[in-house]
Amino acid sequence: MNFVIFHKEKSYMNNNLDLSSTTSEKNGFSFLRFLFAFSIFLSHFGILINNEADWWPISSTLRVNAFFIISGFLVMRSFSRCKSVSDYAIRRVRRIVPAYMFTIIICAISFSLISSLSFHDYFSSKYFFKYLVANLSFLNFIQPTLPGVFTDNPFPFVNGSLWILKVEIALYVLVPILALFSNKQKNIFVFVGLYVLSFLFINYMTYLYQQTENGIYLILRRQFLGQLRFFISGVILLFYFDAIRAKLKYLLPVAIMVVLLQHFSNNWIIDFLFPFSFSIVLVSFVYHFKKLAIVIKYGDFSYGFYLFHFPIIQLMIHFGFFNKSPVLLFLLCFFIILLLSVLSWHLLEKRVLKRT
Repeated sequence: MNFVIFHKEKSYMNNNLDLSSTTSEKNGFSFLRFLFAFSIFLSHFGILINNEADWWPISSTLRVNAFFIISGFLVMRSFSRCKSVSDYAIRRVRRIVPAYMFTIIICAISFSLISSLSFHDYFSSKYFFKYLVANLSFLNFIQPTLPGVFTDNPFPFVNGSLWILKVEIALYVLVPILALFSNKQKNIFVFVGLYVLSFLFINYMTYLYQQTENGIYLILRRQFLGQLRFFISGVILLFYFDAIRAKLKYLLPVAIMVVLLQHFSNNWIIDFLFPFSFSIVLVSFVYHFKKLAIVIKYGDFSYGFYLFHFPIIQLMIHFGFFNKSPVLLFLLCFFIILLLSVLSWHLLEKRVLKRT
């Protein structure tokens, strides 16, 4: 049975999609989002302090994949509950932009205190203004550094984890377009078509890189079209949740096998099936371990944890804490980031969201 049910007197662009109550059950999405945010922190901690490879068992690629699958499932579900496209847009802006802008601005201003430049040279530098304009526009790659800041660190970047957000926003824009097909019997063909397009794009970028060894193709590979198949996997799972859940005892073992084989095989069929298989594994996990929903009782700290972790690690390296004890540095970073995340949720994010 198609997961989306429409009111007979309503149609898209005028009113809501009415979702089955199935996906409204208690679930562990909040736990999973925090787990992956914490995983990103662990990875960046190891890389930033001594340029070590990603040792954490949840690989960086897998984390990014998971974020976009979860986003496809939850954001499309959120859209279905909005009164209009403008209501959806306002809600997305309020969820993403305030905390993000706060992070960019507070780093730009406060890091003047640790810059090797004088206040006058720092605030009059064209790179300071370029940083603000580029990062507030979600184009972090244009100017990832601030003048005279973190120049002695292994990496000089202020917040190297923010590249995902521009892709996320592009996918948010796609959601209302996808919803246009949600009341048509052939919507699955649209979703699968986009899934295939994303798969072909990934492989073409890989081919171009192998032929030219130009790193730009690896960067393009992980952008909008490259992540689309994971986002679409979450959307497909949402739309056909009931039908997939009914067959889960057959689908889940196959999905787990595909996910495991993907790490040891270069088979294109496995690569093709991986995003949707991974989405089945993730969503099965969050609905099976419903007690993990208790995490949301205390607040949704995953976004703040994601935003703050990189600059905090950089600050601790700048002040030489790692030279004293890597364990001390880790614990100090974790508790500072967690504290900032809690404050951000209760003093900023939650208050803005209450206005929706």
